[in-house]
Amino acid sequence: MDSIDVNGVKYWLPSDEKDVMALVEEAHANGEIICLRGSAHSFPLIRTLESGPTSGRSYKYIMLAKMNAVSIDVANKTVTVQGGCHLGFDPWDPTQISTLHNSLLYQLDQAGFAVPDLGGIIHQTVAGFLSTGSAGGTTQYAFQDMVQAVSFVHYGPKGPQKTTFTRPASGDPEDPFFAACGPTMGLFGVLVSATFNLVPKFNIVGFQATTTTDQCAIDLFGSGSDQRPGLETYFRQTPYARLMWWPQSGVNKMVIWQAKPVASEPDFKPNPYQEVPYIFNSPIPATLAADLLFTGIGRWPDWLQDAMGDTEEYRIVRDLIGASFYPLLLPKILDIFVPLDAPDKGPVQFQDYWWTGLPMDNQMSDRLFPVWFTELWIPLNQAQAVMNTLNTFYQASTQNTMAFSCEIYAAKSSQCWLSPAYQTDVIRIDVFWFGNNTGDPTAYYQKFWDLLAPFKFRPHWGKYLPAGDSPLGAEYLRSVYPKWDAWLQIRQALDPDQVFVNDYWRAQLGIPQPASAAALDVSNISPGFFETIIHWFMRLFGRKTQ
Repeated sequence: MDSIDVNGVKYWLPSDEKDVMALVEEAHANGEIICLRGSAHSFPLIRTLESGPTSGRSYKYIMLAKMNAVSIDVANKTVTVQGGCHLGFDPWDPTQISTLHNSLLYQLDQAGFAVPDLGGIIHQTVAGFLSTGSAGGTTQYAFQDMVQAVSFVHYGPKGPQKTTFTRPASGDPEDPFFAACGPTMGLFGVLVSATFNLVPKFNIVGFQATTTTDQCAIDLFGSGSDQRPGLETYFRQTPYARLMWWPQSGVNKMVIWQAKPVASEPDFKPNPYQEVPYIFNSPIPATLAADLLFTGIGRWPDWLQDAMGDTEEYRIVRDLIGASFYPLLLPKILDIFVPLDAPDKGPVQFQDYWWTGLPMDNQMSDRLFPVWFTELWIPLNQAQAVMNTLNTFYQASTQNTMAFSCEIYAAKSSQCWLSPAYQTDVIRIDVFWFGNNTGDPTAYYQKFWDLLAPFKFRPHWGKYLPAGDSPLGAEYLRSVYPKWDAWLQIRQALDPDQVFVNDYWRAQLGIPQPASAAALDVSNISPGFFETIIHWFMRLFGRKTQ
């Protein structure tokens, strides 16, 4: 079996499910823990895993890059795809297997099909996107709604085995399918394949408007009116939307990206959205310029001291620039990089194909311009209160705004048990941290975790999370997920010897070390079996069933 070294660790590259079962068998025999890697977009997780274990059990690293087959059933309008297939081309794939032509979205479009929801980028693998519960900016469509079946290879009482969860025809939300079709974080086993329903391919048309917050077409901090909808109403009425808020004093800008689907036409001429100005027909020069600018800001004043030394002249220049940066310099800088719409031109119009237009951030390189964030999902009916809470917080100090933006999305309600949108439409607050900053991003995020905890936020599983042993860690998560214990029961049944519980997720979810009890046989999973087990467990510990 082939392997590849990435960041100093060895990743195995199985070619098929037989290879996966062999790796699972070997890991169990050796007392190893399996760690899975897709596109590595879940940067805090991957960085932690690749630094090695802390528990004493060694890690076995796996990438499914060779398991990227796509099988489209035209008659039934479905696709079955292996977990290692990338949604789109991944330019940073260390195996260099990912291409445009073997990506899922390209093949769907060529066959005349689509999925109605995509995130801001499409580097991710199918398994990674599903396992972290990722979503695009819409309350009208959901990627998870299209899932019809998911299959995992795990280690059961009969050794390595494959278990498939299929969407119940009844739609019963208590069915174990809804534990498996959303976030599983690699803790159910190796997600080897998934089947999706498809829709006819479509195009999108939309615009990007950049205004001050006061002149925004959305009533960002109020309940709205006939002329200016409130944010909740806007997100419910707009098919696809993303807001980028620059909340600094003297800036106070809002960038609105919104789009709607239109029928695919043979004579359609795309006019793609450009997130940054294209120079020599490429976004790279502008991206590099932005990287240099924000690196200079983020590493201030260390680079100035390196250049001038710890001298009196250095301290004079440092204090002069420091005192004028936020009130004077930053607004002028952002007038260049985030210009307001010209009165005689208005918003920037665009139109594009579904699979290249919906991922509006895909043209930006997350290597050339690294952006890290924590993403907090809050019930959408709290949007007005959340925005006012953030606005008050931002106005209190430049240390709260820093020099970057805050992204605001929405997402559709989900029946998936550990989806952050479980049974509620949500507003999503993405707190950005430029990756080249000095300092600890979690110290900055902590301010927002504490600020928004009263709204019972649920964090995106693939982004930065509060520490598992903190007040907003594992016990807090249990309190905001009604199906938490039921999900853990199914996880335990699939992986009784914890072949898939790495140190990161053990700490984040508060998963205890494996017990010596005999493993449960899940070779023939049925909803009734798990309902009985869960009901028994709840009664044993005096808990009410959900």
